[in-house]
Parts: sequence; structure tokens; C-alpha cells
Amino acid sequence: MRGRAAPAGAAGLLGGAALGLLAALAFVYLWHNVLSLPPLSDDPKPGIAMLGGVVPIATIAGAMAGAADMIRRARQGKALRGRVMVFAAALALILAGLIAIIS
Repeated sequence: MRGRAAPAGAAGLLGGAALGLLAALAFVYLWHNVLSLPPLSDDPKPGIAMLGGVVPIATIAGAMAGAADMIRRARQGKALRGRVMVFAAALALILAGLIAIIS
């Protein structure tokens, strides 16, 4: 199972970061638009200021958790296909969002 751990870790790192980014964006969206909570600072663009703090933390945490989980599952010989599909969907959603922003 040693040969599966490295690619699984890389997939978990990338996919976990993608899921963390989506979670951060959902958090800021819910904070401002759905729950209508007050901004955390007096910044004229409070959503951007919140993203500056939430995105790095959520992305790093997601990457670490995703990599650790995928390596653990690979070493135990468990199926990885379901998690890889979720990570691929998250990555595709982020890439689609970036393409929509650019064009």
C-alpha cells in the first residue's frame, strides 16, 4: 500500500484545499447575505476583509485534513474513489468559478 499513499496524499492535499476554500466562501456568504450579521471590522468592504482571514485558515486546514485522511485510508487499504470524486467536484467548481470571474 506504500505506492498508493503518495498519490493519495497529493489528491487529498489538493482536494482538501479546494473543499476548505469552498467552505470559507460559504461561511462569508452566509455571514453577510443569509444571516445578515454585522461586519467584523469598520472596513468599507467587510466581506473582502473577512475573506483575507478565513480563506487561508480554511484552505490550510482543509489541505491538512484531506491529505491526512487520504493517506490513512490508502495505508489501511480502503477505497479512495468516493473521496477522490468529491475532491474532483470541488476542484471543478472552483475552476468554473475562476473562469466565470475572468470572463
